[in-house]
Amino acid sequence: MRKLIITATILVPTAATAGGYLIPSMNPRDLSLAGNAVADEAGPEATFLNTADLSSQEGLSIGVSGAIANNRTDWSDPTLGSSSLSKNSTPPTLSIGYGEKLPFDQAWGIGVSFGVPAGGNLPWPTGWAGQESIRSVNTQVFGIGAGAAFQLLPYFRFGVNYIRYQGTEELHQALNYLDHVGDAGIGLSGGGNSIGVSTEILPPMVPIKIGITYQHQSTIGFSGHIHFTDVPPAFQPMLHDQGITEDFLIPDVVAAGAAYEALPGLRLFGSYSFEHWSDYKSDKFVGDGGFSAT
Repeated sequence: MRKLIITATILVPTAATAGGYLIPSMNPRDLSLAGNAVADEAGPEATFLNTADLSSQEGLSIGVSGAIANNRTDWSDPTLGSSSLSKNSTPPTLSIGYGEKLPFDQAWGIGVSFGVPAGGNLPWPTGWAGQESIRSVNTQVFGIGAGAAFQLLPYFRFGVNYIRYQGTEELHQALNYLDHVGDAGIGLSGGGNSIGVSTEILPPMVPIKIGITYQHQSTIGFSGHIHFTDVPPAFQPMLHDQGITEDFLIPDVVAAGAAYEALPGLRLFGSYSFEHWSDYKSDKFVGDGGFSAT
């Protein structure tokens, strides 16, 4: 059996993640289930969400999907006032999987997937009140993953995946020198790795599926360059162009869910996810020429 699925979802509300820059799966089915698909994933997209379900495939499957995500930020300060910003992005997903059934009710499956698991793009208006905190930020983290799964028993599947994160980040901040305003622009890129494990349990004689997944954290080592404009001579010993680094955290994520078929054609879902953001302390940029910022 071969399947080619091409879908597009536009302005679909979905469950938000607890983190500020993690992006949920952009597969339309996953979006419509608001994250509950961890218990009942279907297709090659399982490489990211619940790798164990890759063993439920038969033959070749290809999934291509796209979405429009809206990121809104509200900012306020007692002395500077408030401002709001809304920005759309279009994260894509491409997944390919293959699976086969084996004797003795066993099965195996593999998959590869490309997506955008994290990021954000917010260019604030020119001259806005908070420009000394941030003028613009554009963070993009791409994920390329591969996974394998095996159905050991009719009611037990397990899987493992590897994800390579590759990201870029560009930030701009205004520097107020009293008589004029300059700009500090940072451009960074880097990558990191993550390993994940998952299981899917189908208890005999009960119409329920249980999914549990764990994705280990990854620290993306960003490195790049910082460029200053219109710096007065008195500040140039510290504020000059130089190399710069930052550690960018993708946290541990644990997810568990259940899907119960209450009636033919009626399935009830529930899930819980935990993102280990307590490991995140601050964004710290360290330059090789004496500059640092948090």
